[in-house]
Amino acid sequence: MKTRFILHGLGGIALATSGLHAQPAPRIGFVYPAGGQISTTVEVIVGGQYLDENTEVIFSGEGVTGKCLVHDKIPSAQVVDDYRDRLREVQQKLRDGRRAGEVPADQKLAYIRKLLSESDLSEQKLRVMVEYDRRRNDPKQQLNNQIGETARLRITIAETAEPGTRHLRLRTPSGLSNPMRFVIGQLPEVLEAEPQREFDLEKYRGGMDSMKQEKVPTPTARLPVTLNGRIMPGEVDEFTFEARKDERVVIAMHARSLIPYLADAVPGWFQSVVSLHNADGYEVGYADGYRFDPDPVLFYKIPADGLYRIRVHDSIYRGRDDFVYRIHVGQIPFLTGISPLGATAGEKVEITFQGGNLGSDFKQSYEAPKEPGIVLLHAKAGGQRSNAIPFQIDNVPQEREREPNNTLGTAQMLEPPMIVNGVIESTGEADFYRVKANGGREMIFEIFARRLGSPVDASLTVFDQNGKQVAFNDDHEDLGSGLTTHHADSRISMKMPPGGSAFIRVTDTQGQSGPTNAYRLKVRAADPAFALRVTPSSLNAKPGGAARLTVHALRDGGFTGPIILTLKDAPSGFAMHNATIPEGQDKADVSIAVPSGTDLERPIALTVVGSGGESPNIFVATAVPAEDMMQAFIYRHLVPVDALLVDVRTPPPPPEKPTP
Repeated sequence: MKTRFILHGLGGIALATSGLHAQPAPRIGFVYPAGGQISTTVEVIVGGQYLDENTEVIFSGEGVTGKCLVHDKIPSAQVVDDYRDRLREVQQKLRDGRRAGEVPADQKLAYIRKLLSESDLSEQKLRVMVEYDRRRNDPKQQLNNQIGETARLRITIAETAEPGTRHLRLRTPSGLSNPMRFVIGQLPEVLEAEPQREFDLEKYRGGMDSMKQEKVPTPTARLPVTLNGRIMPGEVDEFTFEARKDERVVIAMHARSLIPYLADAVPGWFQSVVSLHNADGYEVGYADGYRFDPDPVLFYKIPADGLYRIRVHDSIYRGRDDFVYRIHVGQIPFLTGISPLGATAGEKVEITFQGGNLGSDFKQSYEAPKEPGIVLLHAKAGGQRSNAIPFQIDNVPQEREREPNNTLGTAQMLEPPMIVNGVIESTGEADFYRVKANGGREMIFEIFARRLGSPVDASLTVFDQNGKQVAFNDDHEDLGSGLTTHHADSRISMKMPPGGSAFIRVTDTQGQSGPTNAYRLKVRAADPAFALRVTPSSLNAKPGGAARLTVHALRDGGFTGPIILTLKDAPSGFAMHNATIPEGQDKADVSIAVPSGTDLERPIALTVVGSGGESPNIFVATAVPAEDMMQAFIYRHLVPVDALLVDVRTPPPPPEKPTP
């Protein structure tokens, strides 16, 4: 909410705060707006806790810089009551001055300024009282100290900045904050017009009833555009745009993708609902999700020229400061699927794109990176880039599904290790594959679909060479997939039947089908292996001290041995000593020694690696930086982020005690 003061002409003054000795590092809860257009400068609000003055803004990637303009911290109730007492004295002096004829009409403003100055009441302190009322006295407002402080930043996005998601951190005298997502976009940006509260200094008595609220409409937007807003308690936001007949408009919401998990909200994120209305107010489109994604997407072919209205609200009309969203609107390219969903490292592959507004270029030749992992692919049309879809790079050989393979007798032969790229194209379809290996050999059969953006809800069934079912799996939880809450990909680990031959059947549990229902089936021996995650992704330490972190082991293939942890290519003075994840354990708390001497000018990026096994079968994995996020009070997820950064700073001295 914005507050308009009847008392005009007062300059904004930031409240001065000083870093406290041993104060916790800053913590960010939201950024609003959560993105900006290339070649623009945008002002944003960061909400969090333990924010401080002298704040630096740090972005991942190139071409984006930021500067902190002001820090607002709501003080205690005792301090606000003191402000109110002073304000009542100012109001009384103003009334007394009027009765005494000391306040000519043309000098009223100057007289009020004089009274406020004498009472040490800045405009900033008046705003603090208003914000305190909003947070404490509004019955619809959910109190949350974790986002109780705000800082206003000015962010400059260069023309050369690459579109996509960045990570923003704040650096204060107390340390480095957690990362928060900030999106660099190509479309013009519009910010919702927030209701304004009118603050009359002479009539203000405290509380929400002292202020008149005025709803300001957001101007009509021109397409294509990115709309920015946030939902406060009970709010329904509205945006109007003008469209032409036969335009194929995409309305793509981004809310959960900006803030993946909320610790103190159910279901654990802002569950947005989007509806589209014509000029007569009739609803012509509605969405409360997209496939398995909580963020809605609407597709609508405009039937006639005119104005159309988008309405946004929470599914059960909750709201608070961190219910932040971005909506891309227009005849913009949107990917609904790609095929295949991956490739062998270094391989050149032809990819088929499915979706809307893609133009005529539905197929592209792509040369896969030489290292395994996940890359994000986009389509381009009309100079605009589409949404991203994950594409998996693996080292093992791969091939396409070959039809017909819908019976045991027509099963496609696979030679492990192997990945086959398939599609469930028709309702009720079942794809069969045959695998041969030594009888009794431990094998793993695994589907990758939902984790790669495919709507397939897979199930795996394994039969022996006589057609008898020997294993089945519907859903398998992948702890390394931190953004997944419905683990719909299947996985079976089993010993091969005595004959050494097995048949695998792939189906969709929900009976869905179509060209976008792609999957990858990986068959391999259950060789011991592990993956690593490291949390938190922002570390803070004193010169000559140590930074504490947790390394999580995601064990696979029956590997239970110890994992030796080290730093890779670390700068001089950084070291990890005697760091091990013990045998059979899934995590370990370890320390990184940091150099003594002066403070670092900038945070340093570090890489943690782990090795396990016995020669010659030693396995090495690089730890993925992540944030350990809580969802809905109970569930925890390891969500990958950009980098592991450590900030080495001398803590500020403790504040001086007042003289008795």
